[in-house]
Amino acid sequence: MRGALAQELNAALQEMDGPAAPVRAVHRCRVRLKRARALGRVGKAAAPGLAVVFNDTARAVMRQLGRARDLSALADTARMLAETADERGAAALLRVAEALEAAREAPPAIDLDSVRAGIRDLLALAQVWPEPSPRQVRAGAMRIVKRARRARRRGQGAQTAKVRHEWRKREKDRLYAAVLLDKAWPAPRRRKQSETIGQLLGMERDALLLMERLEAAPALAGDSAAAAHAQRLLRKHNARVRRRADKIGERLHARGV
Repeated sequence: MRGALAQELNAALQEMDGPAAPVRAVHRCRVRLKRARALGRVGKAAAPGLAVVFNDTARAVMRQLGRARDLSALADTARMLAETADERGAAALLRVAEALEAAREAPPAIDLDSVRAGIRDLLALAQVWPEPSPRQVRAGAMRIVKRARRARRRGQGAQTAKVRHEWRKREKDRLYAAVLLDKAWPAPRRRKQSETIGQLLGMERDALLLMERLEAAPALAGDSAAAAHAQRLLRKHNARVRRRADKIGERLHARGV
């Protein structure tokens, strides 16, 4: 476990190497940290106190990287939907994407020294983590499975963004832990379905965040009418994405996964 944690964290640190942090590198760093957090949850049985400190430290680092990631993801969502929108909607969504990209480049920049220091702290914690026994690994993995199932039951058909986001987080935990543990994973991995659900729920969340921004600042799209038109397109997109995620979730539930 120490080796797997160190591998993920060293990869995260490498993404932050250099005088600047490109958006794609920030995203890859966050993914590595999420994978490390999933491993930390598996190893919680062997070191519960250490696991809490590790998780809190990782969250603090990810928050520092979150602003750049969110602006980039929302701009990508706007550009993606503009490709299939009508002329009016495409113009509004492209204006939104350009405004978000400009905001992403504006200060405050990421404090790379602080991010690197946080990742090094995580590496230090990983190096003193006691190796969990096979029984503890199984218990930790099954805990992740149960949390994912519970989040899915609550999330399917839910209208609350928070509940849907919780489903997404738990689904990603299961996916990352299953991939990293490989043959030690004690349950069916269902990697493809889990990955698809995570992607769909991520698209849904980004669209919701984009709608919230347009509601708070219609000028992003040009004016209130353009913002309202863009929001209608986002709502239609979200309805399609929600149906697809719920359908896959229903199939997994029927299989007892």
